[in-house]
Amino acid sequence: MKERITEIVKNCGITDIGFCRFSAVEGKLLECRAKGRIPENAKTVILFLFPYKVREERPDKISRYAAVPDYHIICEKYLEKIKQELEKEFKDEKFEAFIDNSPIPEVYSAARAGLGVKGENGLLINEKWGSWCFIGEIVTTLDINCENSFKKCPLCGNCKKACPSGLQRDHCLSALSQQKKELSEEEKALLLQNNIIWGCDICAEICPLNKNSNITYIKEFIEGYRDSYTLGEDISGRAYEWRGEKTVSRNAKLFEK
Repeated sequence: MKERITEIVKNCGITDIGFCRFSAVEGKLLECRAKGRIPENAKTVILFLFPYKVREERPDKISRYAAVPDYHIICEKYLEKIKQELEKEFKDEKFEAFIDNSPIPEVYSAARAGLGVKGENGLLINEKWGSWCFIGEIVTTLDINCENSFKKCPLCGNCKKACPSGLQRDHCLSALSQQKKELSEEEKALLLQNNIIWGCDICAEICPLNKNSNITYIKEFIEGYRDSYTLGEDISGRAYEWRGEKTVSRNAKLFEK
């Protein structure tokens, strides 16, 4: 069964797939509206990686994930296509796809599925793509044999040392750059000092497991790549669109002074 599912997924254009028992994550489900879409009698979580590193060079003042088109849009299309093909193949089973707004603890599940290790910074680090990959999943009633394993990173401490907040989530620079309310002078200084308009890759860039990560094969990310944010640009279909032009432009204007 695994082989057939893997074949279907690859025919839909995605190469990285893993399997995790739903029972292994059932007690860790996140509270969100999408939780109600989990099929009754779910047995398996099928996980997928969507690599997004387009170039070796870092984008200018924006996170790598923001340099590509909004992954919710791109990954959802792939997941929906995979879901439809699985429904054709396994007509008596249920399938529900999730991306980001998901009740599934994605990093934990992907690590259990053998798709990487969980870094000290909380990111999944894949052997081929590093931590430059989005995670999506399909929860199904299909009972698939899963060899669950959970690995953690070597804990070298580089990410914690490099992070301006010491990996404190409450002071994450990525979250700060997306903050809608007015920034304090101290917060403005932090964005300027760390050269940030949107998102933050400091902990990922310093990670030794990311050193030899590969370039993505996903054409939508490659074709839609922008290595910077420009004031007044059309932000539709970009990672910062959800927050609105006002927030990202506010951050960009800090660098004009």
